[in-house]
Amino acid sequence: MKTILAASAASVLTAAAAQSADLPVKAKAVEYVRICSLYGAGYYYIPGTDTCIKIGGYVRFEAYHNAPQGAYPVNNATGVFTRLPNTFAMQSRFRLSADARTQTEYGTLRSYFNFGVNVRNNAIENGAPSTSVALERAFIQFAGFTFGRSETFFAHYSASSFGLLTGTFDGGTSSTGMNLAAYTWQFGNGLSASLSLEDSNAHSKGVVDLGNAANTAGVLGAAPFSSNASDSMGARMPDFVGNIRVDQAWGSAQIMGALREVGARYNFTNSSPTCNGGGTNTTSCGHPDEKWGWAVGAGLTLKMPWDSKDTLSGQIAYAKGASSYVAFANSNNALHTSGGLALGAFNDAVFGGVTPAEGGSTELELTETWGGSVAFQHYWTPSLRTSWVFGYMSVQYTDRAKALIANLGSRCIGTNVVISNPAACDPDFSTWRVSSRTMWTPVRNFDVGLEVAYTEVNTAFGGSTATLTSSNNGLAAGSYALEDQGVWSAALRVQRSFWP
Repeated sequence: MKTILAASAASVLTAAAAQSADLPVKAKAVEYVRICSLYGAGYYYIPGTDTCIKIGGYVRFEAYHNAPQGAYPVNNATGVFTRLPNTFAMQSRFRLSADARTQTEYGTLRSYFNFGVNVRNNAIENGAPSTSVALERAFIQFAGFTFGRSETFFAHYSASSFGLLTGTFDGGTSSTGMNLAAYTWQFGNGLSASLSLEDSNAHSKGVVDLGNAANTAGVLGAAPFSSNASDSMGARMPDFVGNIRVDQAWGSAQIMGALREVGARYNFTNSSPTCNGGGTNTTSCGHPDEKWGWAVGAGLTLKMPWDSKDTLSGQIAYAKGASSYVAFANSNNALHTSGGLALGAFNDAVFGGVTPAEGGSTELELTETWGGSVAFQHYWTPSLRTSWVFGYMSVQYTDRAKALIANLGSRCIGTNVVISNPAACDPDFSTWRVSSRTMWTPVRNFDVGLEVAYTEVNTAFGGSTATLTSSNNGLAAGSYALEDQGVWSAALRVQRSFWP
């Protein structure tokens, strides 16, 4: 009997245990994503943290006339205007961004990135479009410090706010960005000051070794319609950039300055037998002493009293040995549109020339550059706006630099170019542009825009004739008048942005 009762009890306990195992377990509470209102619209708390994040980006299509890859033709091979360049081109791109912020006892800890992919036609037709990855921004901000890839602290004017094509008459990097480390002091009432250590190579516009009379590349440092072959030495320190800025309800204003080391590699030749005996451009030839390049500038943005969305904005700068602070996106200018040639050498310094005994020099001659941009934007309706932009840049060489260039004689311009009148070897030039862009926003975060621009290069070496000793991107060898040239460009944009 006892055995039967024990067996029955065991059966009951086993059944009860099985039933309890089948009972539902209380689930962990679901943690919903919460809106973060500390930093404006579009931010959400990352679940389980006190960090707020906003995800954004856009998809963009653009089509260009005389501006492949979204760049004006005076700074690339399109400017030759033969049958080789693409005078019509298209581009598609997307960008993805994330902005994460956390409140700390030292203030806001922020990290931000913006990257994407471009698929676009090349300047010279060569088959399928090229694909590239772009990291425009990637920085951390904490307790007044900024570390990473961001806009230069020299910039105030924003070219992309008023145009579709890459601006070339201001010191801003626009979407390119640059690596830097900076600190900003906040004094209250919108007044601030910043000191930034910035990538010297990104700011460099090259140093031209004038070589010697038999082997010179001239002041262009290369053939027309090609990139300058720089003889700059490697960077040994960052550029030093500072600004003082005020932001108020009426707009903003800024003054800024920059200081950078300019240096060359080695002399092409000198009077020493070891250099002339086969060691050109080496340690046996010596080198020019380094010099300090510098730039100063000012910027102003005004909100119009009748409508704060209507704005007047501009920036002006002067540089000596620091040309990028006047025109970051600029390079050698070359244009051939009406039978002649317009040329201009854009760099930070020149040196060398023929041997010192023949009037040459091993001292750097810093290039002087000044210019700026001014723009006005008007909203016709909340969904329709137009901007007008004027930009100008002047590049001037010292008297000593002009003498060095003139000493090169008929080869003073560049590779495979001979000037008919060596007395016209004056490298000073200027470039200007007027443009207008209209944007229509039929629905929120969807834009359709059209830009039309005219650019003119007031040539260096004017009043003479240049002879190309070999063909250049389809442009036949032969003689061309050196005279001012102009070109019209246009761009169409369709863009869908996705952020609140």
